[in-house]
Amino acid sequence: MYIQLKDIEKNYGTTPIFSQLSFTLHKGDKIGLVGMNGCGKSTLLQILTGEEGVTKGIVARQKGLRIGYVPQQLPLTEETVRDYLLASFTELGSLRKNLRQLEAKMQDPQADFERVLAHYGKLQEDYEQAGGYTLEDRISGTLKGLGVGDKLDAPLQALSGGQRVRIELARVLTAKTDLLLLDEPTNHLDLAGIQWLESWLAHTQQAYVVISHDRQFLDNVVQQIVEIEPDGLISYPGNYTKYALLKKERIKALQKDYDLQQKEIQRLQLMIRRFRQWANEGDNEDFFRKAKELERRVAKLKALAIKPPENPKKRLQEVTSASRSGKEVLVAKAIGKLAGEKLLFADSSFIIYRQEKIALTGANGSGKSTFLHCLLADSPLDEGTIRLGANVKIGYLPQKLHFSQPNQQILAFVKEQLPDEQKARHKLAQFGFYAEDVSKRIRDLSGGEQMRLYLLGLLQKNINFLILDEPTNHLDIYGKEELEDILASYQETLLVVSHDRYFLQKVARTRMTIADQRITKKEGILK
Repeated sequence: MYIQLKDIEKNYGTTPIFSQLSFTLHKGDKIGLVGMNGCGKSTLLQILTGEEGVTKGIVARQKGLRIGYVPQQLPLTEETVRDYLLASFTELGSLRKNLRQLEAKMQDPQADFERVLAHYGKLQEDYEQAGGYTLEDRISGTLKGLGVGDKLDAPLQALSGGQRVRIELARVLTAKTDLLLLDEPTNHLDLAGIQWLESWLAHTQQAYVVISHDRQFLDNVVQQIVEIEPDGLISYPGNYTKYALLKKERIKALQKDYDLQQKEIQRLQLMIRRFRQWANEGDNEDFFRKAKELERRVAKLKALAIKPPENPKKRLQEVTSASRSGKEVLVAKAIGKLAGEKLLFADSSFIIYRQEKIALTGANGSGKSTFLHCLLADSPLDEGTIRLGANVKIGYLPQKLHFSQPNQQILAFVKEQLPDEQKARHKLAQFGFYAEDVSKRIRDLSGGEQMRLYLLGLLQKNINFLILDEPTNHLDIYGKEELEDILASYQETLLVVSHDRYFLQKVARTRMTIADQRITKKEGILK
């Protein structure tokens, strides 16, 4: 047993995050932690590390347990990535320092050379057994796998936030730990980086708990899913796909049991009323006693009844299409684009046809978002032409959301398109914003809430060519599934950029790839 949580409660002020929660982590566990946004997944990881305490309950950890965890607050330092990562290995750092000191002593003619050499040989063995001679190779290989192999000698403070997260991930992956706690490790990785991390996790002997909204990633790396529900943690064997199946079966069984319990409670309550009526009419104590016995049975049934978890309220609505576009939605002829001196793509020709559902894929930095801006006429091509077909009306969801008035209340934002306040409030409720939410400022919304609000505005327009740039970035798994259902029923043309393979397999039937400085289109179901 690595860590055991027993009947823990966690409150922030007077607000409970979870209560009566129990959980045990063992050697070799490969666990995916899931649950809706705000249910306390990250808080639970922080409790496992000891960063967060609990309001009630017991947290027991194995003595000397080594935990690898990427902290919320990332360090800022002038050190290079190489020095920062090497410095985190304190045991090896100490051995390396002693080796350097002995090497200096061996240059001293007054030193006992034989004794110093023997000591040096022993330290070399210790250093080798601790992995010192392969450490830099491991660090370099890990950074390369995570897509930051060229940053080894860069100052840490010069890196972007996403690059620093990958450096921290490299630190915990190369350290000798017993348990890894990974909070959305794929967020800043491209597909190649995600696949490298999947391979790394598949071969490690370490236990790990991973939070991820990437269902394909969970399918490939976990052997158990643990879900945070209002009543505690529910554990399911297998990967995400098996969890989804088992959860449906569990909810179906719970609903059946609950319906039978409610039916039995109603039957007993009817009998109680009859016994009480007979007791009053005949002044018969036996009927009173029978009524009391049945009331105790009803109380026990109510205490034992487990109500199935309710499906979250639907937060997204179907896309409204404009009148149909022409057969050819977009025609690209010999297009090319530079980013500074870097060639992103050139000599690329293709046609997008009406009702095609296309996934635009490529490595980070390959030019996917730039291509979308060229398509939208926000950025000029360096060569070639892009022509939109007849009656094409584009709806675009950018990767980085921008609201012109971030201090605006969300009700006022929606009333710009739906002036009638009652209709605006109704539409907000359809997207998961209720009475207490409508006065919030846009800037105070979470990333997922801003995404829903942006989609609300976008989907009020009559569009027939929907372009989405990383639409799932701020959505929880339920939100992704909801968006998948909407896009599956969308009858017009779709072009979507996403690193979420599970999502793309659900919504796309054609792949367009930017690789080797070309854009190529391939028919067929995305694999």
